Amino acid sequence: MFRWLGRLFGNRTAVERQRDNPVLEEAVQRSAEVYAELPLKDLIDEARRSELARKLYLEVSRICNTTDPLTTCREVLAATMRKSAGLQVLVIPPPPEPDVSGLRDQPGISGELRSRVVEICARNDDMRSAMFAETEAQDFDTLWPIVERLHWETRWLLETLNATRIALGDHVEGDDWYLPFLHAACVQLEHTYRWELELPPAFDEDVAREAAATYAVFSDIVLSGAADPLAEWRDYARQTGVPLPEFSS
Repeated sequence: MFRWLGRLFGNRTAVERQRDNPVLEEAVQRSAEVYAELPLKDLIDEARRSELARKLYLEVSRICNTTDPLTTCREVLAATMRKSAGLQVLVIPPPPEPDVSGLRDQPGISGELRSRVVEICARNDDMRSAMFAETEAQDFDTLWPIVERLHWETRWLLETLNATRIALGDHVEGDDWYLPFLHAACVQLEHTYRWELELPPAFDEDVAREAAATYAVFSDIVLSGAADPLAEWRDYARQTGVPLPEFSS
């Protein structure tokens, strides 16, 4: 497994010193597998891949070397989840095009925002900053490939952090909270974009405001250190009458 890192980092001695860290080893192995599965490899060159992989490795190594790796991992995961969600809801296609994410069939996710990329990049502070770092152009044909690439780059980081979380033992067998957390973050970002564009909410009007607040609580529960964030969030959310997602185990 560390031969992959050796090729990536030029057999750096720091990599060799981490051989005995099972969390790092498992996370890096999964990161390599994820990269092979993602469309990202067709969107970036070798130099960019090496740069991103180096950052992934250093971030996981940093997490492993903190005094509380589990809490640190959750904090980094939550921040990355929000960034990933902000891109994810932009790349989900409208029907009838297939949605590989599986999120479009869940509450609060419409698949209607891809055609609004230019407006969102102009109105949303985070997206405007992300695009300005890449280009000064403001047309769809220029912005779309950047959004798509950033989405998959961020997803690679997110999946690597998720592998780190699992390696740290911070997961629930059979009904884990990772995918519902991603959905909740996507609901929040779709709601934000729609509000900024003055579009109707993705929920029915009678529950839209309550839904936005309810899904925002998921992140708070994750960061609180709850052993099973999904179970705790469901207990809370069922009292609100807001539509809840359904994911197969």
